[in-house]
Amino acid sequence: MKGKNKRKHTDGFNEDRLMLISWAAPVLAQLVMLVVMIAQRQWLYVAMLAPGLIGSAMSLVSMALRSRQKQQYDEPADATPSKVAETLERTIDRPSFAAMPRVCFEHLYGLNDDMLPWRTIARTWLSPTSSCLLGITQHGLFRTDLQRSGPHAMVAGTTGSGKSELLISWCLSLAMQYSPDDLHFVFLDFKGGSTFNALEQLPHTVGNVCDLDLSHAVRALNAIEQELIRREALVSSERVSRFDQLANPPARLVVVIDEFHALRDRLPDYMQRLNRLASLGRSLGMHLIVCTQNPMGQVHADMKANMSLNICLRVTDQMQSNELIGIRDAALIPPNMPGAAYCNDGQRTTPFLCSAVRDVDRLILNINIAARFHACKRPVLLFSDPLARHATQSDLSTTTNRPWNEIPFALADDGVLVHTAVLNVSQQNIAIIGAYGSGKTNLLLHCARWLYDTGRANIRFTRKSEHGMVTDDGRPSPLHERTIWIVDDADEPLNPFSTSPEANELREALANPNITVIAATEKPISALLDRCPTRVAFPCGERSNDLMLGIPGAILDGFSADDYTLHGRGVLIQQAKARPIQCVEFQGF
Repeated sequence: MKGKNKRKHTDGFNEDRLMLISWAAPVLAQLVMLVVMIAQRQWLYVAMLAPGLIGSAMSLVSMALRSRQKQQYDEPADATPSKVAETLERTIDRPSFAAMPRVCFEHLYGLNDDMLPWRTIARTWLSPTSSCLLGITQHGLFRTDLQRSGPHAMVAGTTGSGKSELLISWCLSLAMQYSPDDLHFVFLDFKGGSTFNALEQLPHTVGNVCDLDLSHAVRALNAIEQELIRREALVSSERVSRFDQLANPPARLVVVIDEFHALRDRLPDYMQRLNRLASLGRSLGMHLIVCTQNPMGQVHADMKANMSLNICLRVTDQMQSNELIGIRDAALIPPNMPGAAYCNDGQRTTPFLCSAVRDVDRLILNINIAARFHACKRPVLLFSDPLARHATQSDLSTTTNRPWNEIPFALADDGVLVHTAVLNVSQQNIAIIGAYGSGKTNLLLHCARWLYDTGRANIRFTRKSEHGMVTDDGRPSPLHERTIWIVDDADEPLNPFSTSPEANELREALANPNITVIAATEKPISALLDRCPTRVAFPCGERSNDLMLGIPGAILDGFSADDYTLHGRGVLIQQAKARPIQCVEFQGF
């Protein structure tokens, strides 16, 4: 026991000494610079360096005095091993978390004996408050106010300290206070676990990334930035200073990130977007809750300056505790006290014991029932999953009043959401370019079937056979609104040296404004591309060739090796916009 207490004291002494050395180093550097400037008679620089040196020296002296007082308190002159152990034990137990009662989350809100908890939730939504119940202190209930004390928060704690339970309780407390019409959640979990899987079922959730899929995480960050820009435009258009002054303000958005250091390490180029959210979030109703194991050096200074609410569970290093809440006490929390934490809201530091949710699924079920009782609309997802590997006709969103000339043919990805892509055959020609087996014929057959079913156009279909090019004129349409000529394997007819009958006829059709040509080739042919502002290109993986097809380099950078081998995975180039697509599988006539 004596050796253990001595080791604890020595660790604290070495830590204080290291901190004094870290403060003394810049003082020494400034002193050396001051001496050099005096020697060189650079009096202007001397006048600039002197005040800073004096201030740093005073801070160093003050820290040295505090360290000395702390040593005297920790080890008085007449200290005996028993007295030292008693002092250390008293320090560790301040405050006494063991004296705080363990109260479940449901008990805080009075839901334990409530046969119909959704009624209590529905009634709470009628008069929402910004403060949320999170746990118990020595003197009663503990509340946090992200809206007023934040607008952003940081949570730190080592493995097993209760971070996940704290985040779940905090999010469910917010969901208990605000209806889905007033609050939305985006969850990003970068520890490969399932912290937010259950919370995904909340009616407030508009996005969830629960694994280490970086492409999915990039979509989430892009969506958050787009939402930030959208809210900026709303505030600017109505000439107000805050989003809650808008005539129809959007719901508050809370972005919760677990294991923030993993996001920072794997996607460092995207951190500037979160910095913008931290600086502009207060006026736009967007909040950030960042959770990490080690708070030191993980958060950019610009982001940290806007995080006034800090919660620190048990950490292994006193410097980590000092970094987050200004005192070392979080490093003294016993390992057998998960959920014990300190909260610093910029004014005071409060110790509390977090209340864990006993039955997450039951509580979420009742929140959903309350949402249906309030007739809350399910919010539109802020971002969607990346493109699927396959797409069928049922995956496309088709409407009964869609114009006949707009062919839904693929799922398109704009980097945030996946939506239905269409080809408009009433305007200009369409080029489909790709290697053999990439999906050109599949796309042409799908277009032909759609147009045949509409009965609004005369369809010609030309394909290559053993005996040359064969054309099927189909059945004439009584409406005869437009002639659509579909040509598969059009490389030979479009060859400028070709003398086949189809070659001259195809060139004339490409120049005829009353005919829409949908032609598929293996290589980009200038005679076709000059007449086709709309193109569907299937990349082959050879970057120079893919760039010649008109595919932007940024889209090629987002293609994985598997994307190049997927049947029907291409790029739609239309009106100076390019988007990755997954074409639907042709299901026959």
